[in-house]
Amino acid sequence: MNKTGKIRLKGDTSLWALVIIFSLLSLVFVYSSSSRIAAMQNTSTFSIMIEQMGHILIGFGIIYLFHIIPLKTYRILAYFGYIVFLVLLLLTMFLGVTRNEGTRWLSIFGFSFQTSEFAKIALILFVAKVLEDDKLDSFKDFFLRLFLPLLAFILPIIWEGFSTGVILSLTVLIMLLISQVRFSHIAKTAGIVVLLAGLTYGGMILNRTLRKKTDPSLVSTSRLETVEKRVSSFLGFGQAEEEKENDQVMYAKVAIATGGVGGKIPGNGALRHVLPLSNSDYIYSIIVEETGLIGGIFVIGLYFWLLFSVIIITKKCTKIFSSMLVSGLGVLIVTQAMIHILVNVGLLPVTGQTLPMISSGGSSVLAVSAAFGMMLSVSRALQDEQLDSEDPAKEETNKAITHENPQS
Repeated sequence: MNKTGKIRLKGDTSLWALVIIFSLLSLVFVYSSSSRIAAMQNTSTFSIMIEQMGHILIGFGIIYLFHIIPLKTYRILAYFGYIVFLVLLLLTMFLGVTRNEGTRWLSIFGFSFQTSEFAKIALILFVAKVLEDDKLDSFKDFFLRLFLPLLAFILPIIWEGFSTGVILSLTVLIMLLISQVRFSHIAKTAGIVVLLAGLTYGGMILNRTLRKKTDPSLVSTSRLETVEKRVSSFLGFGQAEEEKENDQVMYAKVAIATGGVGGKIPGNGALRHVLPLSNSDYIYSIIVEETGLIGGIFVIGLYFWLLFSVIIITKKCTKIFSSMLVSGLGVLIVTQAMIHILVNVGLLPVTGQTLPMISSGGSSVLAVSAAFGMMLSVSRALQDEQLDSEDPAKEETNKAITHENPQS
């Protein structure tokens, strides 16, 4: 019994190690990169680091809580979570708090959080449950049971956070590709999405051209104009949304270029004093400036280590829900990290994505902590199954339980 209890508290060792490493890196580089933000907020870098430490400690509590929750509980909460966060996303659209020209935050009882960060986790949970409950053999079932709920959920996210919606859509697409869903269903749905997106965008552009509006309209409200300007600026035939956005891209490139092989040592970087959002959207460029090519490759390696660990856990899973949940959450984190890094090195337009578990921010840290807790719950369940299989008496008992309730 005691041995089983210890196994349940551990989960996958690699995931725990990554959580600790990411947390330590976060404290070091949030402290190091926050000098400009501290001056703007009339505070100190130490205070910002302490605040980040508080988020990380709460995150550890979330990881611990989520990793001991049985998978059958997540199955029960999947549909409920979808409904709750769909409502929260809609409330955010109409009653949310606007920051950095985007309405992505919701304030409840004085506590503000970025709704989409937690909604992403809820959607992955929902997709995993649908894929387990229904084989989706016909396109009609696929369309009604999965596509329409996905569309209703992702549209509010895209409305005020285009890149977040794209990352989430890409993650779900990868989940579907590695699942047992027919590829023809996925291809047809992709065609519908492209057609709807083209018609919607074309209609907005036509409306804007015919009316020649200069005041805020439906297009600008949905942040579509921001996306247009960022892509145009990246491709070199347009202007950035604001001059400060040009500064962000330029300073990030300078920070990376001056980092060299070994870097300037944490705390000695020069660009942290002038780079906007240096402790969040552009923290990777500060990491490279202060630790050089070695540190930059090390951080990338951590996320590939996470992806490798997720693949190993997924291969061990015998249930669709478990495999889809852990693969979806892992892909979501790694995809966001790679997009953040590609933006920092100038290979993608500005997106506003943070570096998961390293960048400053409460909502992001807590949401990713929840994701790690769920992945650890899956790995813990696998360890329990392995432990029970080594005990013949327990194996017979588990077979009887599984026969009565195959989803437990």
